[in-house]
Amino acid sequence: MTNQILQERYYIQKQLGKNSGRKTLLVKDLETQELVVVKLLNFDIDFDWQDLKLFEREAQILQELSHPAIPKYLDSFKVDSDNSKGFGLVQTYIPAKSLEEHIQSGRTFSEAEVKQIATALLEVLTYLHSRQPAVIHRDIKPSNILLGDRTGNHVGEVYLVDFGAVKTTAVQQDGTMTVVGTYGYMAQEQFGGRAVPTSDLYSLGATLIYLVTGSHPADLLGDDMVIKFEETVNLSAEFVSWLKWMTQTTLKKRPSSTEAALQELENPTVSESKIVLKKPHGSEVQLTKKKSELEILIPPYGFNLLILVSCLFPVVWLNILFNIPFGITKLLFIIFAIPIFTSLIFSSLFQTFGYIIFHISQDKVKLFYQIFGIPFRIKPISSRSDINKLEVVGRTIDKTVKGNPEIPPKLIVWAGKNKYELGKIASSATIDNSSSRKEYLTAPEIDWLAQELSDFLDLPIARD
Repeated sequence: MTNQILQERYYIQKQLGKNSGRKTLLVKDLETQELVVVKLLNFDIDFDWQDLKLFEREAQILQELSHPAIPKYLDSFKVDSDNSKGFGLVQTYIPAKSLEEHIQSGRTFSEAEVKQIATALLEVLTYLHSRQPAVIHRDIKPSNILLGDRTGNHVGEVYLVDFGAVKTTAVQQDGTMTVVGTYGYMAQEQFGGRAVPTSDLYSLGATLIYLVTGSHPADLLGDDMVIKFEETVNLSAEFVSWLKWMTQTTLKKRPSSTEAALQELENPTVSESKIVLKKPHGSEVQLTKKKSELEILIPPYGFNLLILVSCLFPVVWLNILFNIPFGITKLLFIIFAIPIFTSLIFSSLFQTFGYIIFHISQDKVKLFYQIFGIPFRIKPISSRSDINKLEVVGRTIDKTVKGNPEIPPKLIVWAGKNKYELGKIASSATIDNSSSRKEYLTAPEIDWLAQELSDFLDLPIARD
């Protein structure tokens, strides 16, 4: 199409891009003698009415926007010739290469430069998302971000282009599902036709991961659809944590807004989970981690003097029972003794041979007890996607009970309304300080397990 003139005004210089019936052209405006960009939507064999809807929406929204990092709307026109029919959209031309082109040409970016790019784009997104109604780009990726020439210590001016997938939060669903975005960069909710402002944050995070790894995010996806990149980069722990936060698969785990993301980027909060904790010396707790599974196995409390007394009690009771003449009194003693004996025997067996098992699979969470390989007292099973809080409750004093006994620390994993507590090993309420084993997990064990779960689930640790 080069050397052609559109609307007797726009002289085509070259084609910049092509996508399903749409062409992006670099043209010279013969009236102003300036280079501009024309996007053409052709009514050809590839035409889709949904493309027309998106094209019209892009033109409308660009007319309403005014930001130095966003192309300006200049003109629109209808194409009606013997060779072509469709619509044209004219916008300002930005003479800069895309991030995609920079990477493909061999350029690498330092952490400081990537943070500059992130800051610039978050400021653009803040402008878009703060509008009424909020404007969602929906297709942030390296090829849609332009970067000007480097100046001094500055990475260069950053621009966000191609608003062909844009929508606002005021747009109502018409019963049809439109999946818009680019695989690897689009948030999980977009696969279902849904997009919210934080969907753009996911796409931004995925784009930045591409810059620091040089790999397409789709090639870094794990079985749980989380981008696994931290082992391939040399970045600060704070920035790795921030990128993981931006690319959480579930909405509620991402930053709530661009302002929150920018605040954390510029002033990282000190997180205890960033301190690498090792398994405490002497701990018998077993932790098994795989790519998408985690299991914590807490071994038995162990045989001690209290259990021995519990075992001798039924013997003494039976001796008394045998010396009572058979009758209503003896029958009542037997009825009364059965549940007590059963409870004591079971408690002794569990404290000697029983295990507490907390298991997180790719999609489920469960906590149960096990003795001789038989599971029992199974807590309600939750969906892994419902996990929303990781809480450590420190050692406290119970002032409501005489003597003000200590309440040992515990670790709680919340999945919606269900909570899974780890802390108590034995069923007795008394701590036996003379035993080689404690009936509660120690504070170092709680902290170690909390960090392991925090790293595995990408959740911060809340402390009470």
